[in-house]
Amino acid sequence: MGKVYFLFGVHNHQPVGNFPGVFEEAYHRCYYPFLSLMDQFPEIKFSLHNTGPLYDWILENKKEYIDLLKKMAKRRQVEVISGGYYEPILSLICDEDKKGQVNLMNKFIKNEFKSEPGGIWAAERIWEPYLARIINECGLKYTFLDDTHFRYAGLSEKEFMGYYTTEDCGKQIFVFPISKTLRYKVPFSQAQEAIDILNGFAKEKDVLVTLFDDGEKFGLWPHTYEWVYEKEWLKKFLTSLSKSTVIETITASEAIEKFSSKGIVYLPTASYEEMGEWVLEPKSYHIYEGLKKFLQENNKYEQFKDFVRGGFFRNFYRKYPRLNYMHKRMLTLSSQINEKEGKKDTKMFTDLWKAQCNCGWWHGIFGGFYLGHIRAAIYENLINAERALDSKHSKKKISIDIGDIDMDGHEEAIVKNKDMVCCFSEKGGSLLELSLRSPAYNLLNTITRQEESYHRKIRENVKNDPGLATIHENVSHKEEGLDQFLIYDKYQRLGLIDHLLEKDITLGDFNLQKGVHTLSNDIYKQTVRQKKDKVDLQYDYCGKDLGFSKQISFSLKSGFDAAYKFNKKEALNKYDFGIEFNLSLQSLKSIFKKDGKKDITLDHNDVWNHIEYFEIVDYYKKILLTFKFDLADVFAMPLYSVSSSEAGFEKVYQQMTILFIPKDSKDNFRLSFNIKNKR
Repeated sequence: MGKVYFLFGVHNHQPVGNFPGVFEEAYHRCYYPFLSLMDQFPEIKFSLHNTGPLYDWILENKKEYIDLLKKMAKRRQVEVISGGYYEPILSLICDEDKKGQVNLMNKFIKNEFKSEPGGIWAAERIWEPYLARIINECGLKYTFLDDTHFRYAGLSEKEFMGYYTTEDCGKQIFVFPISKTLRYKVPFSQAQEAIDILNGFAKEKDVLVTLFDDGEKFGLWPHTYEWVYEKEWLKKFLTSLSKSTVIETITASEAIEKFSSKGIVYLPTASYEEMGEWVLEPKSYHIYEGLKKFLQENNKYEQFKDFVRGGFFRNFYRKYPRLNYMHKRMLTLSSQINEKEGKKDTKMFTDLWKAQCNCGWWHGIFGGFYLGHIRAAIYENLINAERALDSKHSKKKISIDIGDIDMDGHEEAIVKNKDMVCCFSEKGGSLLELSLRSPAYNLLNTITRQEESYHRKIRENVKNDPGLATIHENVSHKEEGLDQFLIYDKYQRLGLIDHLLEKDITLGDFNLQKGVHTLSNDIYKQTVRQKKDKVDLQYDYCGKDLGFSKQISFSLKSGFDAAYKFNKKEALNKYDFGIEFNLSLQSLKSIFKKDGKKDITLDHNDVWNHIEYFEIVDYYKKILLTFKFDLADVFAMPLYSVSSSEAGFEKVYQQMTILFIPKDSKDNFRLSFNIKNKR
C-alpha cells in the first residue's frame, strides 16, 4: 500500500475597500487562529496564498502574523503562493497589468519571506487557456484549478490525482486538480470523515491529492468559528494527520520533484461550477436548474453531470450594463497608463491595480457587485489613477473625448475639468458617470434593480436553517419582508434620465415602475461644441408627439447646467415630463435642505410640491450638492436592492433617486447642479 501525499492549501482574501472592522474580525476569527494552530503542528506542510490587500492591512496592523509566517516559511513548513497582488481576475485585465501585478507579488514574497515563489493562485479559479503562457512568462511553474475544469475538458476519472501539464504557444505550466469531494467536506464534516476520505484514496502506489480552498471557511463563514476552533475540528484534523502512517503532507514544489506529470491536458475556459451558474440570466438559470433536476429524478445526473455546465464568466458584463461600463472605463484607463507610463512601480499603477480587485467585478452568493462600498473603492482608485495621469500628461483645463467606451454600439462623451469627470451617452442623453476628483468619488456609482435567479427562493419564502452547511447551501433570510423590495427597473438608473409619466403619478407608483414611459432607451442625436474653457453637449429627441433638445453646459466650475427646450409638446397633454437623477450617497444620514425649510434625512420617501431649490449635505464625504431649477414637484426615495451574501438574503441600500416633474407651462426647463467641498 502506497502513501497518500496530501497537498493542503488555503487562500485568504479581503477586498480593497472593505470595512476595517471586517478585516479585524476576519483576522481574529480566521486568519491568525488558523496560522497559529498550524504552527503547533510543524510536521504538517501546507501552502498559503494571502492577497495583497490583506498583506497590506496585516503589515500595517498585525505584524505578528508576518513574523509567524516568516518563521514557518524558514523551516519550510509553508510554501507561500503568488498571484496578482491586488487579486484581479487575470482574464479581465490587459497582459501588461497581469504581469505587473504578478511580478509585484513575486517581489513581495522574495523580500518578505526570502523564498522564490513557484506557483500562482488564480482568483476565483477563473481559467482561460492562454493564461498558461502568462504564468510561465512571470517565472512561475504551476497553479491550482477545480476538478470541474478537468471534467469540462472531457476527462472522466472519478477522482483526479497528481498534476498535469498544459501550455500555450509552447510555454508550459503544471496544474494541480482540486478535489471537489474534499472541498465540500472540509471542514463541513466530522474531522475523522475527512481523514477517512483521504485514506480511501490510497492505492498500491503513492498518490497525490490536492485541496486548496478559501481560508475563510476556517472561522469566518457562518457557524464555522465555533465548529473549527471552539469544537476543535481543525485541531482534531491536524492531530489525525500528524499520527497517520498513510497520509503525508507535501508542498506543491515538493510534489513536482517527487511525482511526474500525468500528461498534457488542455482545459477550457471555466471557473468553479457555481460561478457558471451565477452568471446565467434567471430564465436560463431556471432551465439549467430544471435540466439538473430532471437528470437527478431519472438517476442520470451522475452519468451526464460532466457535460452539464452553466455560462461563461465574462457575460457578467452583458448581464449588468453598469458593471460593463465600469469595466470598460478601467480597461480604457489601463491602456492609457500603460502607453504613457514606462515605470511600473509608481502610485499611478498601484491605484489602477487596486481598482482591479476582483470582488466588485461579479456577483454570486457573495454581495460582490451589489455592495456599494466595494464599487466605490474601485471608482476611487480609478479616479486617483486618472487624476495622476491627467495632471502629468494633459495641460487642458477642460477636455472632451468621444467614443464608444462601453462597447454598446453607441457613442459616449467624457468631459473633464480639474474638479470632475462626467460621461454622457447618446442613448437617452443620460449621464453615466459623475466623478469628483477630490474627494475621489463617483456620485453615479449606481445599480439597476433587476431580477436575480435566487429571488425565486425569496418569493417562495424558502427558509432553511442548515446548521453547519456549506456557504452554497445556506439560503436563510437576514430580515423579513424582502419580497416587497423585489422591484425591477425598466431602464438603467443613471443621471438626467428623461421620462413621460402618467398624470398624477404617485411616488409609490414611480417606485413600482407603474406609469413610467422612459425615453432613456431611445437614441438621441449628439452634438458637441467646445470653446476654450467651455463644453456644450446637446442631445436632440424627436418623437411623434414630443420633440426637445437637452443642452448640458460645462465650464471650469464643479457642476453643470442642463437646459431643456421643447419644440413639440403634444404628448404633454396626456403625460407629465420627468427628469430622474440617481445619487450614490453613502449614508442615509445625509441631509436635504429644501427652499430654506426644515432639514430632513434621506432615510425615507418624500414628495415636495412646487419648489425651485434644494441642497444635500453629505457628511460622510463632506460635500454640499446644490440643485437649482425651474418650478417643479420633486420625488425623493432611497433605492434598495435585494441580494445574497455569506449570511443569507438581505436588503442593501444603493442610492438616492430624485425625480423632477416640471410644473411651469413654458417651453423651457432649466436645472443647475453644483458641488462644493465642505472639508
